[in-house]
Amino acid sequence: MRKSLFALLVLSLIGGAAAAQVWMEPFNYPNGTTIGSWKEFLGDWNAVNNTAESEQKRAYQYLTQPNRVYQDCALECMVFYNPKSSQKLQFGGVTVRCNNPAGSTDLVHVKVQDNNSSGDFDSIWLYDRPGGATAKTSITGFLKAKVRLLCIDKRLEAQIDDTGDGLWDHILARTTALTVKAGPIGLCAYGGAQMDDFAVFDAVILGDTTNPKPQPNTVQKFVLRGKPGLGYQAATSFGNRGIVLPDGRVIPLTAEPLFFLSTSGLAPTIFTNYNNFLDINGDNTVQLAIPNIPALIGNTVYTGFVTFDASGIIQISNDHQVTIVS
Repeated sequence: MRKSLFALLVLSLIGGAAAAQVWMEPFNYPNGTTIGSWKEFLGDWNAVNNTAESEQKRAYQYLTQPNRVYQDCALECMVFYNPKSSQKLQFGGVTVRCNNPAGSTDLVHVKVQDNNSSGDFDSIWLYDRPGGATAKTSITGFLKAKVRLLCIDKRLEAQIDDTGDGLWDHILARTTALTVKAGPIGLCAYGGAQMDDFAVFDAVILGDTTNPKPQPNTVQKFVLRGKPGLGYQAATSFGNRGIVLPDGRVIPLTAEPLFFLSTSGLAPTIFTNYNNFLDINGDNTVQLAIPNIPALIGNTVYTGFVTFDASGIIQISNDHQVTIVS
């Protein structure tokens, strides 16, 4: 069933946009109380200078997309500390499987938080509500961060870039105690924090939990989750600048020599199982064998995948980042 990603891009052009696709929200709305199709469930949210700003009060707040319902997906957004807020204690992040935002229950979320009201974010919390949290506290303060949440069944992973260099500075993992079921996606906040550049990927790639340190001459395994039975094509590149499809969706990789080699089928011992079908649960596994080349140390590679059928590309995953170390 060998089909190159280039062929899939052509199919997407002639076949039109598929129903399930990655969705992005830049929050480019006029300042005011209306934020596009978003729904307030807790808090009085406002569009402020092309961001979604939570109410300046000491309370959990949720802004959701009730018609965009997922069980397994990857969400991300930028979170900004709001120095003009009357509240020092602030947090912001994303939520998925958000079935009861009005009660702040039956949902999972990740947030960056000003835990000590110092005027910047100093902690990260990965929650299921009700239930518990996995936290990282007492970290160097920051005023903005890219926040990502990934879900596959009971497995949750949070990834945070608080330096703006495009690399994840903090990774938290948690096994949710909640019943796994689909729910709306959205934003969570407290105290006036602001959010921007929201995106959802409707397929998920995560590193296998048994992976060794990513050194030369090691094999990195990645688990995939998408729609059961669909074909998939994985790819690896040295960047994640983005490949824009004709329908506006973006594959978060870079079209460069490594990308084309990984999709060519010419190096199956390095890029194993990169072209196949998802099983009846929507799962499969791919492997990246890092060559025994010391010059690779310090480089970061990104792996992702798309699912497809005869009409073209159906789903797009997040990019999974691996920095090769000594």
